[in-house]
Amino acid sequence: GLSKWRAVALDLDRTTLTSSHTLTPRTLAAIRQVEQAGVQVILATGRPLLSVQPYVTELNLQRPVPTVCFNGACAALLDPQGAPHLLLSRGLSRSAAERIIQMCDDRGWCASYCLSRGTSVVPKTELQEEWLRTFEEIEGLQQERLDSGSIGELLEGPELPLKITALAEEPAQQAAKARAMLPPGAAHVVAAEMHIEFIAADVNKGDMLQRLCNDHLGLRLDELVAFGDNFNDIEMLTLAGEGVAVQNARDELKKVANRVSEWSNDEEAVARELERMLESE
Repeated sequence: GLSKWRAVALDLDRTTLTSSHTLTPRTLAAIRQVEQAGVQVILATGRPLLSVQPYVTELNLQRPVPTVCFNGACAALLDPQGAPHLLLSRGLSRSAAERIIQMCDDRGWCASYCLSRGTSVVPKTELQEEWLRTFEEIEGLQQERLDSGSIGELLEGPELPLKITALAEEPAQQAAKARAMLPPGAAHVVAAEMHIEFIAADVNKGDMLQRLCNDHLGLRLDELVAFGDNFNDIEMLTLAGEGVAVQNARDELKKVANRVSEWSNDEEAVARELERMLESE
């Protein structure tokens, strides 16, 4: 039942959202009921802060939603109507960012420089521009096209990136290559659906969720149930009191989950699981 849990942590893409990146009416209703039952709703996603905001606005919960974004590089309180309130951030080091940008340039990957207030990019070919548009549609976030030769020039500015993303075919294979090319401990490399992400070496959603819960929410992770589907959910599901992998999750995540839902994201797994927990009260 729900009463043994003080919080639920939800991954968004391919977990809580449908494959067309939407929250269904049933999912919205279930999440609202969970909050009304006095359980803290937390979002934990690879997405940039600004691309989570529309979902928080749509959820329209009673209180601001603690959100881990950028795969753990940042945590913020997102208000349905107001501006985000940044709580914690852990960006890339200058030396790591320089190496990553150089590597992306060498390999011909389209790399983006991600800050909490927005993302910048320099597409170099028609193909990169096409890929980028597809990615922007998925993320629901317009990236700023820079006139300069490389996003590397942004390293001269005041802010180091929270993460760098690179659009690449076969992300899992390319991520393995990137790991081999970077010095040990330079960055945590995460393979996603159509891109690779580079974040600070010890950053992941589980670790930032732990910091958020300890420092700001007065929660322990064993009081929390977490839902996910992908490589970037491994730490979070391992640390949570109960880690639930949706049916469409990667096998690597199913192995570490406490249990695997019988439903996929497109069968409204999160809504059904939350309803079941509410019913068993």
